[in-house]
Amino acid sequence: MDFDIRVIREYYDSETRDYDFNELVNFGVSVENADFMIDIGVPKELGDFEFYEFTDFQKTVIKEVQFIKVGHCASYEYGLYLKEGSDELFTSSSLHHPLIYTLNQNLRTFFLFHMMRQEISTAMKKEGVYTSYNYAIELRKVYEQIDPIAMKEVEGYWSHLIEDYETGL
Repeated sequence: MDFDIRVIREYYDSETRDYDFNELVNFGVSVENADFMIDIGVPKELGDFEFYEFTDFQKTVIKEVQFIKVGHCASYEYGLYLKEGSDELFTSSSLHHPLIYTLNQNLRTFFLFHMMRQEISTAMKKEGVYTSYNYAIELRKVYEQIDPIAMKEVEGYWSHLIEDYETGL
């Protein structure tokens, strides 16, 4: 399935944050993620996720690695982190070992995953083939094709989301 990531803006729960490309890159955000943050935009909120203003970004060291906290998941109080100088997006969980793990290969795929949830659901319902289980199978297939790193983590956010659909929760 091909998706135009620019359509993601239609799914944002709020206005986008205004960032400056040079400030982001100088702070340690990768060029790829900074491009996404400027060109496509990052919302203040998307579902349970909240993204900070640049002035609220925090540098932190976890397991001797430098990260930039760019937001959090409100329901679970998990942080959202970019590894300094890397494209990967990480999250944390006190229930997970290690404490921090890769959520997506970059910001683009994080937002693409959110968009695909809606697009696939809508398409399946339109075709009359939607069941929670069928949806989970299709979503897993697409997620694994787009960002296999995100799906490697069995106890991760995306794996649990799909598992909930598989079991009908």
